[in-house]
Amino acid sequence: MSSALTDAEAELSAAEADLVRLRTQNQALAEEFRHDPTDHAKEALRRAAASLSSAKDRVEAARARVELAKKTGSSYGLIAEGGRVLGAIAVTLAPGISKGEREKAIDVALNDPLLGAAKELGLVLSASPSRYARERPGRDAEGRTVLDVIGRAEGDLLVPGTVRNSRTN
Repeated sequence: MSSALTDAEAELSAAEADLVRLRTQNQALAEEFRHDPTDHAKEALRRAAASLSSAKDRVEAARARVELAKKTGSSYGLIAEGGRVLGAIAVTLAPGISKGEREKAIDVALNDPLLGAAKELGLVLSASPSRYARERPGRDAEGRTVLDVIGRAEGDLLVPGTVRNSRTN
């Protein structure tokens, strides 16, 4: 088994365990709110719902990384299936780079793989490639910036599926 697959499966297991823990905590908070519906309890429920949503996103991203590792044997690349494009890329970005230069570097690195994935699904890109990417915290072992790539089919278009670009991701 490849190192990328082992790492991705470990990440998925951790993300799923975190999701189960958060669901249990949310159930307890909901029960507490039913017995004592205060503003404080309501705010706690809102924060818990946001945490749960974030955990679900981490599980989905981890599942995509497992699929990517199974199909490509690497942590990086794109897969197109079921009307979606998922994957990750790594880009070297210089410290202090401007927003425009940053987007251009991401566009250059992501253009060909994203166009290939869209073509595989019979779709056309609806936005520049950088709009499909969301930066992960930290850097990889080589010091590159890692970006999750998410797109989904809407009609004949591949639209960005990242949180900053879409509410229905």
